[in-house]
Amino acid sequence: MILALQSEALPHRAGEGAWTWPASSYAWYSVVLLSLVSMMSNIDRGIVNLLVGPIKRDLHLSDTGISLLIGLTFSLAYVVFSFPLSRLADSRSRKVILTTGLTLWSLATMLCGLAQQLWQLFAARALVGAAESVKGPCSMSMIADLVPHEKLPRAFAIYQLGITGGMAGALVIGGVLLSAFAGMPPLSLPGGLVVRDWHMVLLVTGLPGLLLALVMLVTVREPTRRDRKSRAAVPLRDVLRFLGLNWKFYVPLFLSIAVASVESYGLQAWRPMFFERTYGWGPERVGPLLGGAILIATPLGLYLGTLLAEYLTKRRPQDALLVACLLSYGLAMPLLVAMPLMPNPWLALMSGFLGFTAWSMTAPGQNAAIQIVTPNEMRGQISALYLFSISVVGGGFGPTAIALITDKVFHDEAMLRYALAGFTLMVGPVILLLIFSAVKPYALAYQRMQAGNSS
Repeated sequence: MILALQSEALPHRAGEGAWTWPASSYAWYSVVLLSLVSMMSNIDRGIVNLLVGPIKRDLHLSDTGISLLIGLTFSLAYVVFSFPLSRLADSRSRKVILTTGLTLWSLATMLCGLAQQLWQLFAARALVGAAESVKGPCSMSMIADLVPHEKLPRAFAIYQLGITGGMAGALVIGGVLLSAFAGMPPLSLPGGLVVRDWHMVLLVTGLPGLLLALVMLVTVREPTRRDRKSRAAVPLRDVLRFLGLNWKFYVPLFLSIAVASVESYGLQAWRPMFFERTYGWGPERVGPLLGGAILIATPLGLYLGTLLAEYLTKRRPQDALLVACLLSYGLAMPLLVAMPLMPNPWLALMSGFLGFTAWSMTAPGQNAAIQIVTPNEMRGQISALYLFSISVVGGGFGPTAIALITDKVFHDEAMLRYALAGFTLMVGPVILLLIFSAVKPYALAYQRMQAGNSS
């Protein structure tokens, strides 16, 4: 089976100077495996959200202090390594870079499970962020070389399933593991190490990534880079020149993604604690329920988002993908505002389920749009900017933004529900306005790219 998959990965000439796409079965296998890598990334990143209570208890942290561990520590390391490694991804083996990163962030997650002091936990968390910075640029560039453009929304729906599946998996796995280790007495190990329940959760969570790295190394080949004008790394000035020529599309879209990610990561980080503080549901209960809801909402939203993007593409291909994003965000916002204001946890769970379904509908069109109008030799670096908007801005400031509203505006942890609703109500219109302003410039960039590829 492995040999068959490897042989299918080799490109075949369709004619002089041309290449066919990889065999369909191998291409979709690779997309699914990249989705699983993304899932492991988000599990290792997000598992800390469910461990807020135990970590605060043992390390004596405030809401703002724990938010810095969840967000800013990870994000600062991510941004320091993201751009230089994304330039490597545009000229070197993306598979090797990605497999190395997966191995390192899995080991770093396990190091979090051995941390005895706050600085050790911060250092291990920073290593997770540094290693995970290669995931997006490598994966998104590889996907764009594995499937034709007309199938990209579907491919990125599968990829996005790994991202949000990892968010849900962190809740489900974390809740199950916390239940399994509940009441566990501190375990003393050689070297003065003391392992508590949350340490065990992190140790177990890091293991599967090592196995997945081996599967990735053995069964996936580096895809042929398509529509590429140069094999060498593109000078940074050329990348900046391209961005300058297309800023009317990239700037508002990336700003909308950044603002949306601040909201998304803020909700993701504090939603479990919201259920505990507002309704009395502990992490052992809310983790599987909330994670299970996301596991259902994600594929449903991605499927509906793919259908919407493909439907609009047949009628208005020049701007369909961003129009699909605009409609999906507009549907999601009121549902996410209503979620923390519900009178009981079941209604909150249902409102969150519907809101997250609509939110997930944005991913296929958004991801495909960026890859379609970005030259192949710049995809890793442009993807790094895109992921900077998500992981650094969103992941770095989202958890802290909510925590600061709770600590500094309301001065009451019990008011978390109003901090969540108010923040979403404030940023929602900004997101919609930014996406709307990017629609026409995207259409022009799409037409230029199509003209260039046909010449």
